[in-house]
Amino acid sequence: MADWQSTMHLLLRVGESASLLLLAIMWGRRTNLGSIFRPLFSYLISDAAIYIIGAFARKVLHNNIFCFHLSTLCDVTWLTLVFVHLASDKTKIWLKLGWLLFLFSTVVSALWVDGLTVNMNVLSRTMGNSFLVFMAFRQLAQMVHREYLLPPTQSPAFIFCVTVTIYYSSSLLVFIGQDLPRYGWLSTSGINFSENYITNMVIGFYPFLRAIQFGLLLHLITLFPLGVAPRRALPRWLRFQLGWRPPSKTWRYRVLPPHLVG
Repeated sequence: MADWQSTMHLLLRVGESASLLLLAIMWGRRTNLGSIFRPLFSYLISDAAIYIIGAFARKVLHNNIFCFHLSTLCDVTWLTLVFVHLASDKTKIWLKLGWLLFLFSTVVSALWVDGLTVNMNVLSRTMGNSFLVFMAFRQLAQMVHREYLLPPTQSPAFIFCVTVTIYYSSSLLVFIGQDLPRYGWLSTSGINFSENYITNMVIGFYPFLRAIQFGLLLHLITLFPLGVAPRRALPRWLRFQLGWRPPSKTWRYRVLPPHLVG
């Protein structure tokens, strides 16, 4: 049992650090996300920063509950910006109003309902995830109605909406399941569930969910063009230059200098 818990703990930490790997891939490819999906870069940066802050809070402060509140606020904010860019001018106003309602639920959850450093933010997480899934379904419905010419697997907007739908609809159940032990009706019910059993059963699903999100985001990143020319993306020692070759023992394989090439 101890080996299983240590394995799940390792998988959890690897899953939480997935954004760091995605940022490294984007930096290596010099990925150009464009103006519409540019908030996705900020989404990954904030997720990676919250992972580092959470690790510090666990070791030093012994309390990282506030990171859940901060993570929800950043996730919903940056992803909403992407949906706002994808939406029409009339729809943008309603999406911004929906984000303001979410922001209000975040303040209420942190100050009164759940507590910033006491409990997980069930209220704001439920509102935020539901709002994101709603926007993803709305965008998918519009894409199907308009009959996009791109194949679904080659459309960044389609992959983005599918990623949001799968991850944020499923992760909501994970976060709520983690917070179930604090409710008294569960301990007084006839079902004999211990707190550790519920937590391990729910959290055990999260690494696989995070792996699915990582795979979809990685595929999404590969759909965007490189920020530099393919030749410039190579290391300097691999770039082809006219009139130059690495030194060789046989002179007949040397390339003529540029001014002698006709």
